[in-house]
Amino acid sequence: MAVRRSNIGWCDFSGGDANFIIGCTPKSEGCQNCYARRIIEGRLGRDFSDVRLYPKKLHRLAKTKFEENGIPFRRGPGSRPIVFPCDLSDLFHPNVPDDLILEGLRIMGQRDDVDWAVLTKRVRRLAYFDLVHLYEGFPPNVWIGTTVENRKRAEERIPILRKVRAKVRWLSMEPLLEDVNVDFYLKQRNRPRSENVHWVIVGAESGSDRRPFDVSWARSIYAECKATGVAFFGKQDSGSRPGVPLLIDGREIKEFPA
Repeated sequence: MAVRRSNIGWCDFSGGDANFIIGCTPKSEGCQNCYARRIIEGRLGRDFSDVRLYPKKLHRLAKTKFEENGIPFRRGPGSRPIVFPCDLSDLFHPNVPDDLILEGLRIMGQRDDVDWAVLTKRVRRLAYFDLVHLYEGFPPNVWIGTTVENRKRAEERIPILRKVRAKVRWLSMEPLLEDVNVDFYLKQRNRPRSENVHWVIVGAESGSDRRPFDVSWARSIYAECKATGVAFFGKQDSGSRPGVPLLIDGREIKEFPA
């Protein structure tokens, strides 16, 4: 199955062959209402905790064509597409063997016509993998991000992410479950530029079982991003359905890293 145009507002393509791993297990508070689990268990009737590997999809991904076909990419006509791989899993899940991760990174790195936005909650394995398996860090077109849903996970994950050798490091603060001050983590005095965070995505939960969200939390994070020169992407406000615009001072803000 080819990779499809994505409904996720901050990327261009996801799903299909980009899901060469499917399945995951809960890691932290943000997993409570996991959309991927709803898809796999609710629609397909499969056990989401059964992590399945699809190397044939990965090999097809090496040859997939990502074209605008009349629909401009998120960053504008002529820009490179952003692809979100493994959006129904976690590339650094403990059930994913090192060899498959290395092969995935090799294939993604060779596709310099694409920027790959990799997201994980398992930053300790991410950091170990970077230290042990990669000579020069992650390929420059492989962006490395982690989910930060509350203050506890900010304290736990962001300092580790900052040490990872990636050209773009990013935070997915979705679902954002409380007010989180990220100013301390975005840029710090006496820290090298190589440890900066480059992109922050903020969003609320959707659905009938969504947890509370306050737009002031997003407004505060946007102000911190603006003050430190970090790109901010407001994904969605709280709502019964996905896609409610997140308005900060009356406007949507959808920035991408340079």
